[in-house]
Amino acid sequence: MKNLIFQTIKINISRVLSVLSIVLIVTLLTSCSDDDDENPFAGIRTEGFVLYGTTSTGAIAKYFETIPTGSVDLSDGTDFLEFFPTSLYDHAMYMQRTDGDPGFTKVVVNTNNEFQEQGIIPTNDPTGVISFRIAVRDENTGVYQDRSRSDIITVFDPATLETTAEIDMSAAPQIIDGIDSRFQRFVFRDDEVYMDIRGNINGETYSGYYLQTANLTTATYTSSTGVDAPASGGILTVNNFGQGLVDTNGDLYMADGGAIGTGTFARVYKVPAGSNQIDETYQFSPPFQLAPTNLLYPTMNSFKLVAPGKAIAKVNSFVPQSVIDIIFSYPGTTQDEIFANFLQDQDAVDQVFALLFTAESAAWCELDLIAQTTTVIGGAPPLGANSTGGVIFEHNGEIYFPIATVSEQAFYKYTPGSTTATKAFDVTGVGITGGLNLANNN
Repeated sequence: MKNLIFQTIKINISRVLSVLSIVLIVTLLTSCSDDDDENPFAGIRTEGFVLYGTTSTGAIAKYFETIPTGSVDLSDGTDFLEFFPTSLYDHAMYMQRTDGDPGFTKVVVNTNNEFQEQGIIPTNDPTGVISFRIAVRDENTGVYQDRSRSDIITVFDPATLETTAEIDMSAAPQIIDGIDSRFQRFVFRDDEVYMDIRGNINGETYSGYYLQTANLTTATYTSSTGVDAPASGGILTVNNFGQGLVDTNGDLYMADGGAIGTGTFARVYKVPAGSNQIDETYQFSPPFQLAPTNLLYPTMNSFKLVAPGKAIAKVNSFVPQSVIDIIFSYPGTTQDEIFANFLQDQDAVDQVFALLFTAESAAWCELDLIAQTTTVIGGAPPLGANSTGGVIFEHNGEIYFPIATVSEQAFYKYTPGSTTATKAFDVTGVGITGGLNLANNN
């Protein structure tokens, strides 16, 4: 009898333990599932670095868990037809579709260090007219322009990529009658988004610099502002990465690329905090400060704030003599006439731009936005004004900027305020475009 009772107790204990084990396993699985549901970043890299560049057939991107040193080879990275992020938020990159089809895509790096597409936003692009600008303000709000609907800013949820609102911009004035606008970039300040513009279909440049503004809370067009320039050629507005254009006190700084051959120098514009109009008393031209006689190509690009009152930009300081010789071989009694005749010869134009692309006539500079001074960052070599490398990133308080020349592909780094750089690492296998720190937003 004792043995029977003992065995019965053993069996019951065994059953209880089995039930408890099942309950524990279910609890653990449920807990893990709940944790995954609560963690929107499960399965993706939230830190690390993405370097990317171009090849003869497309683009290559590669992920690094730690900041590279020495020399890194990107040739064994991931091949894309296109890879040009314009926004980075919550560790996700937003860009034109990487397969060349119309639309936008959201790309992350998964825990296997692979690039993974998390969704697509299709657009209805007219033939040869590509929708290229998408930006994310925060975890709830992103915007883009479908160039088949140029008067509309589409607002979307970055998590789902679903449309949440549309902003009708048709009340904004046309700079040239009959020419709709394309938005070169979206810059967020509080509840407003600012867009500098060019002509939608053909990318027409205007003889001046113009901004349009919309309110994201009310989903309405709010205002336009601009500065007319005495130029016969168009002001270049450029398509740079990310945000980084609002200072700590709320002032917004935007930049144009100047005008080719007209003596219209690239400028920084200020939209003061509390205003949505350009302050025309703020006159800051970094190319003019470096080379006031460079009337032919006084350009700059890759402008971005890097510290309170400080910005970085790639600024051109002179035009190669070979370019001057080509342009001034054309007839005309004034510079404008000569340049107009030169522009009629497309082969010559292509030759000049090839020379400007490779000529080491520009330098990365630190701009003091308050004192309005321009200082060449020492320790870094000169590079082409139109060279491919233009996307910078920050890591541990240092700014990493690309150098792309015929003889060198590398990243240099400097601390804002020091104006002296050192080489961080070399890059092989691509023509470097830029880098991203996945831990940072935009």
